[in-house]
Amino acid sequence: MDFEFTEDQKALQELTRRFVEREMPKEAVAAWDKEGEFPPDLLDKMAQIGLMGASIPEEYGGSGGGVMEETIVLEELARHSSTVALAYGLDVSFGAVTIERHGTDDHRREFLPKIASGQVHFALSMTEPDGGTDILGAMKTYAVQDGDHYVINGAKVFTTGINIASWLFVVARTTRQVDRPSRGLTVFLVHKDTPGVSWNKIDKLGSRFLHSYEVVYRDVRVHKSAIIGAEGRGWHAILDTLNNERIFIAATCVGLGQGALDDAVRYAQERKAFGKAIGQFQAIQHPLADSLTEIEMARLMTYKAAWMQDRGEDCSLPASMAKYYASEAAFRTTDRGMRVLAGYGFTMEYHMQRYYRDIRQLIFAPITNEMSRNFIAQVGCGLPRSY
Repeated sequence: MDFEFTEDQKALQELTRRFVEREMPKEAVAAWDKEGEFPPDLLDKMAQIGLMGASIPEEYGGSGGGVMEETIVLEELARHSSTVALAYGLDVSFGAVTIERHGTDDHRREFLPKIASGQVHFALSMTEPDGGTDILGAMKTYAVQDGDHYVINGAKVFTTGINIASWLFVVARTTRQVDRPSRGLTVFLVHKDTPGVSWNKIDKLGSRFLHSYEVVYRDVRVHKSAIIGAEGRGWHAILDTLNNERIFIAATCVGLGQGALDDAVRYAQERKAFGKAIGQFQAIQHPLADSLTEIEMARLMTYKAAWMQDRGEDCSLPASMAKYYASEAAFRTTDRGMRVLAGYGFTMEYHMQRYYRDIRQLIFAPITNEMSRNFIAQVGCGLPRSY
């Protein structure tokens, strides 16, 4: 075993850390959160120093890294803002990974260089209003072939990032009569300005400057070249992407938890009560020690899953375990942080309340931790399927 980053990975981590301190200090993130507006040039600045292409092959303008490089960047971004990390992940996970693994040569030549240079951004439009975790059972959006085109009709909910995205990955049924729900699904790459696409913003508790939307597709006409992967075999492309998604969310949670812990420790060192810094009291030390231990455990689980995916191994179980544990550990860390800061943690002046709000989403999205535990019990423990 070797837990050391390579020299290139260390350099990437330091590069990202400097970027975060310079371009997205916590005071700036707090202002973006209050105003509800994603900074329009932030992703462009990431692209200029190579962060958007960290996991894209060199032949397409990237740095030739993999999922581990993606994980490093996500963790560092999330130390200051999980919302920014989510925006980055939409491009490198849903965008780059999906297109690289399941797109055509034309797709790869068209989009991967533009992702690396920050010219295009993506959102995933999959969850149905009646669906949630039951993606297959609730899928009502359908696409009907009409010559060389498909016509898409349906509705989606919680499509995140349309406010900064240019393209949508839309999951629809192209075959209604199937022997298994996982068959007959197709993934389309649809520009958000295509006639027939409309959306309404959903007001949220957290991640307030990367908005989520209800999206309606009404007679949306796209060429058959918009299909990602094979027609009717979209579920296989989705599953491959979802393993990467679990790792991307786990890395985001690790970074968020570390950022909250950093703030709590700093406050414990500076806040005085009863003649001494409160960090000298065991009632403060012990929960912070618990958080440090849990975040480090989550980090190691996340790195293992990323390492396995980079090696081409089946990482579905480790990725689900990492997402589940990292999100719970980060939530416990933000809760302890709120207790350490007490009244000040409840004010908008301090950043702890933002960490506390933002982590709530990652407990149940993009997959609920209950469903993660179902999968872990089924695959890891060999127990009967429970859903």
